[in-house]
Amino acid sequence: MLVNAVHNGDDDHPVAEGAADVDDSAWLVEEASLVLMEVTLDAVAQMDNLSLAALRHLLAVDRHGPLNLSGLASHLGMSLSATGRMVDRLVASGLLARFTATHSRREIRIEVTPRGLEVLEQLRSARRRRIGAALRNLAPEDRHILTSLLQQLTAAAYPHEDNRF
Repeated sequence: MLVNAVHNGDDDHPVAEGAADVDDSAWLVEEASLVLMEVTLDAVAQMDNLSLAALRHLLAVDRHGPLNLSGLASHLGMSLSATGRMVDRLVASGLLARFTATHSRREIRIEVTPRGLEVLEQLRSARRRRIGAALRNLAPEDRHILTSLLQQLTAAAYPHEDNRF
C-alpha cells in the first residue's frame, strides 16, 4: 500500500494508517509539494529568459484563461498595474496575446500564444521526466492510488473549476 504509516512529527513514532489528522496529512502533502516545486524550479532554471513571475502569469492564463486583465490580476492576487506590466512583457516576448473579446469590443482577453504553449510544454516535459523517474520507483497499484488521490486533491482545492486531468 502507498502509505502504511505517516509521520507525526516524531521520527520514532509513526501514526498508523488512517489515524493521521488533517494537520499530519497537510504536513505530508506539503513535503511532497516541495519536491514537486524543486522539480519545477529546476525545469525553469533550464529555460532562458523566463522568470518565476512570468511563469506564474503564463500558467494562470493557460490553466484558467482566456482572461481579461482584471480577472488575471484577481486570480494572482496582484495589482492591476503590476499584472499589466508583466502581461506587456509576455506579449512583447510572444508568449501571450491580447484579443478583443467576442462579447464586448471594449474588453481585451489575454490568451497564451502557440509559442507560449511550446514554452509551457518544454517546462511540463522536463517536469514529467523527473516525476516519471520517481514514479517508476513505485508499484503500479501505488501509482494508480497516488494519481487518483492527487486528482481528488486538485478537485477539492478548486471545486468550482473545470479541472484538466
